[in-house]
Amino acid sequence: SSLFGGKEDSHLSVMSPAVVRFLSILAVASQAAQSRKRVSMPVHTQQCRCLPKDECFPNLALWTTLNVSVEGRLLRYADIMEPCIADVASEECAGCLRAALGNGSVDNHFLSNHPGGLQHFGHFAAWNITTDHPAYIVRAEVEADVMAAVRFAHEHNLRLVVKNTGHDWYGRSTAAGSLMVWTHNRKKMTWHDSYSPEECGSGDGVPAVTVESGVQFFDLYPAAQDRGRLVIGGTCDSVGAAGCWLSGCYGVFSKKFGAGALNMLSARVVLANGSVVVANKCSHPDLFWSLRGGGGGVAGVVTEFTVRTHPAPRWMTGATFVGNVTARSHYPDLLRAGLKALSVVAREADQAPNGGLGFGTGVELGPDGTNRTVYKLELGIQGYESNFSLQKAMLEPLLESVPQGRGTLLESRWDASEWDPKHPAAPWWSDSGGDKAATTVSMMSRFIPLSYISTENGRRNLADAWAQITDELPLTAGIGVMIPKAQGGISPELRARFDETALNPVILDTAGTLLQMTQLPWFDQLPPSSTVLKAIWPRLGSMTRVFTNPNGSAITTVCEAGLQGDEAAAKRCLHAWEHELVPEFQRRTDKVRDTLGKALPNVQAMTGKPFSGAYWSETDYFERDFQLSYWGAQKYAKLLDIKARYDPRGLFVCRHCVGSEFWTEASHLNCRNTSAPSAP
Repeated sequence: SSLFGGKEDSHLSVMSPAVVRFLSILAVASQAAQSRKRVSMPVHTQQCRCLPKDECFPNLALWTTLNVSVEGRLLRYADIMEPCIADVASEECAGCLRAALGNGSVDNHFLSNHPGGLQHFGHFAAWNITTDHPAYIVRAEVEADVMAAVRFAHEHNLRLVVKNTGHDWYGRSTAAGSLMVWTHNRKKMTWHDSYSPEECGSGDGVPAVTVESGVQFFDLYPAAQDRGRLVIGGTCDSVGAAGCWLSGCYGVFSKKFGAGALNMLSARVVLANGSVVVANKCSHPDLFWSLRGGGGGVAGVVTEFTVRTHPAPRWMTGATFVGNVTARSHYPDLLRAGLKALSVVAREADQAPNGGLGFGTGVELGPDGTNRTVYKLELGIQGYESNFSLQKAMLEPLLESVPQGRGTLLESRWDASEWDPKHPAAPWWSDSGGDKAATTVSMMSRFIPLSYISTENGRRNLADAWAQITDELPLTAGIGVMIPKAQGGISPELRARFDETALNPVILDTAGTLLQMTQLPWFDQLPPSSTVLKAIWPRLGSMTRVFTNPNGSAITTVCEAGLQGDEAAAKRCLHAWEHELVPEFQRRTDKVRDTLGKALPNVQAMTGKPFSGAYWSETDYFERDFQLSYWGAQKYAKLLDIKARYDPRGLFVCRHCVGSEFWTEASHLNCRNTSAPSAP
């Protein structure tokens, strides 16, 4: 609903210009009266943010003033599933469910295109969009909108969040009672044949592109390919470029051309006081350093980025090994062979900048006609203008690690002549197929140290840990190593550029990133019903084998009845998933977390040296020692210092962001942690 109670439109621009002018006058008068009425501590000494339940929260007149300053683009939060909340049996709800789940909707990006939408709805037992949503949203279309929103939050001690797409597993782009800056509509892109920051004076330029903060990779990649250029970004095309670049950003060619953060040349930033600065190597270089891998919430809201572009590949080749063994006792040997091959391909920036290693169990029909478990390994690589013969040679030793007939090598090739602008797709990004609502059950990542798996002892230890993980999660749901999410083996030139970023130094000795992720289609805001169960079952039902427990067959029977329209059974089914299957799976992933933590700690116990870590954008909600995991001790100390200078009141805060330890988790980061040693 709108700020003034209207149901047709969720923003204030439904008012006529005359009404806006009248209310702006009224707002000024009311603001003056409020300032006389409310006598409270200055903003910088208040211990907690002002939330809707608090007396210090701005009144309607003040919000109207903000709305006038952003030319009617202030929205009041409305749940994206509102039609279903009103009537789950309605046609409008059916369409809403199809759109949110990505089932044949006209709008493939229904969730990210909606101001109240998120691509990820929450994390079981951690956060969810039902309660952790903003009170108001500024639909930013020009930089001045961002400035006004930041200034308003600063002046009124509000919780401020920033969102483009909501491709966020940790609730960083939303918060209960907050003011949200929604950058999604800022889509302008400007291409440069030769770019050099004007703050640096005349100098050698490089090909580049300047993008506004609402651009997604499915906007950027086809436009680059049309020009024969390549931009380093994420592999999922629905991801917003801004959030990716701030956190590091790894894509198919990030080993050849460096992570996205290494390719950043300049940025425009709205600071906590609402002012704008340009950050690059010649202007506010400390701020620029923090933007290159420091993650969101350090010192400002970036409204515009300029990044390098590179020549798009004329062709790509790929090679993939697929193999398995039937004996559990042989599995560590197969995993060791896979890690040895990974240590080779991880150093090949041209022949193997992209690829992945997957492991887990499967089922096949045995000689006696019964099902038996098989233990699988798959390692695939892709190269930039590469040579299949060279790629094949790297993977052929894996054939010797499996019995005759249980392993094979596959070949692939892509040529630029296949590019069709009408149906844009290329091997260096994946078509997301549209937004699909999901809630996280478990997620965690660890960097795989390249030097460690280059030794026999390291491979043995890690292979044993991976085999143990396979025992703990028999189907090893959603787990594997992503080769591009690393910087091990990059060129000396890129290493020098890496040193100019806030990224964790251990990434320079990383072969890839191990990621475990499991999600379910889930609508926490909707009451359980047969309608909801039917909508989510195509994806939920496919996960049944992964979420087995002693009562699995009984739960399946109940769910089948619910799918037939039995409302009581549907409620029991959904209750069992939320309160039995999900918690049981999370208990199992707790063991995986412990196993990975012991095998790949942030710091080696024996030497005290940095060893592993995790990727800030794809990590564990419950990551231990996140400062060390994401940045390392020295770079985190520098980030804290920069935040203290640019954001002394801590306006920008989010889950496991720089300085978040100075806010209490019990208050959802809305109240200061008075027991912290010192706070910005």
